[in-house]
Amino acid sequence: MNTSDVVAMLAKNWDMTQAEARKLLDAITQTLNENIASGNSFSIPKLGTFGTTTRKKRTSYNPHYEQYMKLPPKRVVDFNPSKGLKEDLKQVDIDDE
Repeated sequence: MNTSDVVAMLAKNWDMTQAEARKLLDAITQTLNENIASGNSFSIPKLGTFGTTTRKKRTSYNPHYEQYMKLPPKRVVDFNPSKGLKEDLKQVDIDDE
């Protein structure tokens, strides 16, 4: 599923044009991105909680240059699925995919 598919589904389910659905999706993602970038977490019921966490500095091996390099600390997005999403995933048969 890609952005066009999501826009089409929003337009169909909410009885709006695809242009309006695209604007809605863009506004939602912009708001969520700004919220995450500012270090806040947020929760979407039946989906999960998004937030940020900081990776510690570490040493990594670069096989191309055959040397170790030091990687600085880095802030990354963290996602914890909701209980409902976990249960839904358990019900999906792997052979169905």
